[in-house]
Amino acid sequence: MAMRSELVLAKELIDEKDYDKARNLLERLHDDPTAQKWLEKLDEIAPRHSIESTGNGNGKDEDVQPWQYIGLESKKSYGIQYRVNGEARPDWKDQPVYYALNELGREGWELISSETSNEITLYILKRAGAALNNQKVAVWDQ
Repeated sequence: MAMRSELVLAKELIDEKDYDKARNLLERLHDDPTAQKWLEKLDEIAPRHSIESTGNGNGKDEDVQPWQYIGLESKKSYGIQYRVNGEARPDWKDQPVYYALNELGREGWELISSETSNEITLYILKRAGAALNNQKVAVWDQ
């Protein structure tokens, strides 16, 4: 039987929708029937991220993690303005860039590159998960 505290912790993680951590904890309790029931339920409410298998050109298959990408645009014009995937973030106006990056980091986004052109800096971020729906966005007003 699993220690009660481990099941309590797993329940808290599930309540917080931190399914991956809850799943990892429950999988370590493989001898506990309650943990196994919870794992089955967890697989129903939050299926594991599907990882696609693809050839890498050398005859071996590798697991490929699907990624989501977003663009954070920072424009220095009458202060600092931000957009995420084209959507204005007026609540971040005039904040330093690390503020915006930390806010996105709290959602699991990781900075992978940046590029500056004129007064706009574009930061590309990624996180694990199925690709986001693509849609065209309006450009900055000229």
